[in-house]
Amino acid sequence: INKVFTELYILGDTVIQNAANSGVGHAVIQIAAAKGIQTINVIRDRPELQQLSDRLTALGATHVITEETLRRPEMKELFKSCPRPKLALNGVGGKSATELLRHLQSGGSMVTYGGMAKQPVTVPVSALIFKDVKIRGFWVTQWKRDNKHDEDTLRNMLDELCILIRAGKLSAPACTEVSLQDFRKALENAMKPYVSTKQVFVM
Repeated sequence: INKVFTELYILGDTVIQNAANSGVGHAVIQIAAAKGIQTINVIRDRPELQQLSDRLTALGATHVITEETLRRPEMKELFKSCPRPKLALNGVGGKSATELLRHLQSGGSMVTYGGMAKQPVTVPVSALIFKDVKIRGFWVTQWKRDNKHDEDTLRNMLDELCILIRAGKLSAPACTEVSLQDFRKALENAMKPYVSTKQVFVM
């Protein structure tokens, strides 16, 4: 993500992402904010929606919207305050991914790194023909394999991320520490809907 932002995007550009409350989503918001890139962050509707929206905004999110809003005409109003995105980051799949594609500017790209909805990504023919969107996949393990002989690429990426961490501009997602003996409790919490914190075992 950091490499893409550095090479392809300039101050004031826009990125749209679903799963904005995930660990990846938090990192995207913070890295983009540090580089002056606007973000449109899509989350599922939930009981404590405003609190989550406030939390993502505090991280640096420009706009926080629900999946339902993504499909509504008021998106036209949103694009009066920021340009249509060049990049969509998809960690969900299904209808959510299709809606991200619909809002990309011509020549934009969608990168899929996950499929939480367990549904295929459907690409409208019109998006390919008339908007010339690019569809890519990303798996960090394969990226490491492809770059294992290029130590400078990996080191430079980590160095830049460490600079952001030291400057207080990039932090890890919230975690709950659980003793290994209480693993059942951790599993129960991890399976609850709309739980934002990661369950971390203390050995």
